[in-house]
Amino acid sequence: MYQIFINEKPLHLLRHKKTEARRGHVVLHDPQLKALLQWARKLEEDDSLQAVYAVCRDPKLLFESYAAEHKNIDAAGGIVVQGDKLLFIKRFGKWDLPKGKLEKGEATEKAALREVEEECGINQLQLGKFIATTYHTYDFQGRRALKHSHWYEMQTDFQGELLPQTEEGITEVQWINRHELEEVFGNTYASISALLNTYLTTD
Repeated sequence: MYQIFINEKPLHLLRHKKTEARRGHVVLHDPQLKALLQWARKLEEDDSLQAVYAVCRDPKLLFESYAAEHKNIDAAGGIVVQGDKLLFIKRFGKWDLPKGKLEKGEATEKAALREVEEECGINQLQLGKFIATTYHTYDFQGRRALKHSHWYEMQTDFQGELLPQTEEGITEVQWINRHELEEVFGNTYASISALLNTYLTTD
């Protein structure tokens, strides 16, 4: 299954959907790419539309066709763990996880570590397991872009001062106990909420 966030609302590409559609949720059966793109635009523009499910035989193939209509941008970041605490940044007033774009020829693992270090002023990171890739769309230089963000778990014993990378719009870096994440879930991006739910339920 693929989950693409468009204006904070999900476009799901999947093989099966057992439950019936509810108000604001639309189910498409074997949609052509043109129809999928049209519904993606509706997700962006129609406030009453909350989610679209594209049920198809080959979600990977449909995703690749959808991605080909966009400028694809790869990024990488991490969920940094220290005991029962997770590391968060606040960027443009919202809680977020540290991540950034890959440099040319850079491996995702290396980029993830570099971006976390740069954005949080942290070191002594140990790379752990791959968690997931999230997808969201946005406008980039006059074209629709699809960002592929690759996420890894990281561990650290770092006890120094955390330093937000202010030139990237980051105003806070903070450790938050995993059992006290209500504020984060109440003020973050839909893709980050989905990632955290995946991580916390499989950890």
